[in-house]
Amino acid sequence: MTIGTPVKIKDYNVHAVVTKSTSDGVTIRDANGREYFCFESELVISRKELVKQ
Repeated sequence: MTIGTPVKIKDYNVHAVVTKSTSDGVTIRDANGREYFCFESELVISRKELVKQ
């Protein structure tokens, strides 16, 4: 997945941006600065854009 892609975690109201992509999964950061590590299968490309990054 490309760095900077806006995403949403499936089944959660978390919108974030991809900050790092590895072979194991991706690291995403939400507008509050929290980072999450997930698998690409848990993410959906979002149409919402974040105000902060």
